[in-house]
Amino acid sequence: MQYTSQMIFLYFKNFEKGCEFLEKVLELKEVFNPGWAVVYQSVNQGFIGAVKAEEGSIDSSKKGGSLISLTVEDIHEAYEVIQKRYKYVSEIKFFEDIHLYSFLIQGPEEYTFEIQSFNDQHLEAIF
Repeated sequence: MQYTSQMIFLYFKNFEKGCEFLEKVLELKEVFNPGWAVVYQSVNQGFIGAVKAEEGSIDSSKKGGSLISLTVEDIHEAYEVIQKRYKYVSEIKFFEDIHLYSFLIQGPEEYTFEIQSFNDQHLEAIF
């Protein structure tokens, strides 16, 4: 079996606010819109979908913990850009054991987004 793409779908009660966050704060490009959902491309074959909570295919009232991580080349540039657009942004932290710089964004409806950058050639090649 070989996978060809990866998607994560976020169910929003306030669909318009969720879409606005993905478009304006994270600057993701819309690639598909059937009306009840919008799919945005994050990287090559990676996608994040916003779904109208009441119209999706799962019961979105039951939520587990999740973290949506997006990798960038320049963490400081990404931090500067996003901090100007959105107020719920943590400080940049460095996790020495995994050679990772990251900051968190508290998005709509309690979804947490991480912007990350690896400081290790092997991990950069993987991610």
